[in-house]
Amino acid sequence: MTFTETQAAPQPAVPHPRVRYVGIDLARFAAIAGMMAAHLLAVMGMLPGVSDPDRVLGDAVNLVSNGAPAALFAVLGGVSIVFATRTQIRLNRIGKAAASVAVRGAVLIVLGLLLGMIDNAIVVILAYYGLAMILVAPIVAVRSWILASIATVLGLFSGWVNSGVRRALETTVEGPHINLDFLAQDPLVGLRTLLLTGEYPVVTWTTYLLVGMLVGRALTSATARGTLGRTSARLAALGATLFVIAQLISNLVMANLSALGIITAESSQAEAQAQLTAFGGSGAPPSPHLFSQFLAIAHSGSIMDLLRTFGISFFVIGALVFLFDRERTSRAAVDPSNPGTLPGPGIGARILDVVRATGAAPLTIYALHIVVSGICQHPYFGQQAQLTSASDIPWWVLGPGAFALQIAGALAIGAVLSATKRRGPLEAALSRIVGFVVR
Repeated sequence: MTFTETQAAPQPAVPHPRVRYVGIDLARFAAIAGMMAAHLLAVMGMLPGVSDPDRVLGDAVNLVSNGAPAALFAVLGGVSIVFATRTQIRLNRIGKAAASVAVRGAVLIVLGLLLGMIDNAIVVILAYYGLAMILVAPIVAVRSWILASIATVLGLFSGWVNSGVRRALETTVEGPHINLDFLAQDPLVGLRTLLLTGEYPVVTWTTYLLVGMLVGRALTSATARGTLGRTSARLAALGATLFVIAQLISNLVMANLSALGIITAESSQAEAQAQLTAFGGSGAPPSPHLFSQFLAIAHSGSIMDLLRTFGISFFVIGALVFLFDRERTSRAAVDPSNPGTLPGPGIGARILDVVRATGAAPLTIYALHIVVSGICQHPYFGQQAQLTSASDIPWWVLGPGAFALQIAGALAIGAVLSATKRRGPLEAALSRIVGFVVR
């Protein structure tokens, strides 16, 4: 066959167009901003010597941001896996698709271990996240019902197994910082920490990735059918429903600890609630007993915590896709080399595209946030620091001022990316590495 004949050959139909979903990028920005708020604002409620207004602000931000942004980040990671592999899977290049996901995961592990060397109070999620990607890589092309079944089993039993293992080890959390030094001291303990006993155990966060893959498949299928608006609206409604149900059940159980026989004679209802809530963020339910699975304690991986954070993630993704992408159909494909911009003229569209471009570079923004926060916070939260009062911390290190500065810096990067139509530096480097290795 000649080159001319090859050029003239009919091209196969593309059932799932390569579309840049504006709502997904905005959801990524929401996840990154939420994690910044958790690291820079929520922590104020726990510091000694903090003023009453700052403590109220910290507690309020903690109520909103504790657990939800990281879960949204992971669900969006599953969506991104679908977006990154759909062309390869459609062309039946399953091995290449799986390899590309595994390589991405390996790069994220290395980056997470390096960022984990920064001595501050922030626990870096990337190493956990990367290992979870490696684990889901072999099943990126399986049918959706298989993904849903695996996610269901993990969601129902991973928290129970995790808390049981921790009780047997007589620990609440190992780590918490996963870095090169920690792995070098005892690789087996390091692997156990990543899989089970760390802050973001892979056994739990793999569930978020799998559910995110299901969401990504639903969005791409709806786009091809021209029903994206209806599908995204249903996703948002499902998310709101899951959140309300999970929170109501959790509140009911928490309010009836004495009736359930959980409170001992030596403790009060308030003391028991405080003790259970204090376990939030450890990566597992506070107890292997059944009642713990019905408490929506943040970062616990309990059934209610998963349902609550799934609900928040579904609502954010569904609502933003409905608002900004519902008019897309199978004819709305764009050039995959162009990240796309928001349609329409005007300053509002340009500003919103800056936010979109910021969200389209989540790895770059997250890594810079860790580095900048580490440099600023090290004298106050490092291992050798002796913080006695929040009044010793400058405004640009922690609090509303620090949060505003970092958000402004992130948006400045987004403005450059929006104007130049470029990807984030780390996103571009990651794609080049994957392309080189998988090629």
